[in-house]
Amino acid sequence: MARFVYRLQKVYELRERRKKEQEQRVTEANNAVRQAEQRLVANHQQQQETIAQMEAQGPQYFEMGDRYLQHLRQKRVTLQEEKAAAVAHLKEEEAKLAVCHQELEALEKHKERCKEEWMEEEKAAEMKLLDEIGSQRYFRSRLEAAEEAVLDGEVDPAEA
Repeated sequence: MARFVYRLQKVYELRERRKKEQEQRVTEANNAVRQAEQRLVANHQQQQETIAQMEAQGPQYFEMGDRYLQHLRQKRVTLQEEKAAAVAHLKEEEAKLAVCHQELEALEKHKERCKEEWMEEEKAAEMKLLDEIGSQRYFRSRLEAAEEAVLDGEVDPAEA
């Protein structure tokens, strides 16, 4: 029995590869979002530490501490923008992944349908072959029975 050969196998493999590559891109984008969040947390911790140091050191360091806090606040705004850009990029990559997944799933369904059709065709061919073998056996047995009848003298050879 022949084995099933999917005629769009190369396309299927290409879409599979694209999906894996897109999954990698989503993972990288997800890591970028996590890193942006970590930088924001680190910035917030620096602000809290600076405020605690300003309170501990007294009023003579307030001006310098205020300038540093202003710098940290500006940096926080920049980090928030970076995080927003990373989140937007992540959403784009996830949307692309969803499209890749849908394309691959559609091709998987097509492959399954083709395999089912092939199996039905193989079953039909096998049934046809078995029917042919059965009919040949039947005619052969009838022929042998007729020959035996002629040899035994039960039937006239002209009738057989």
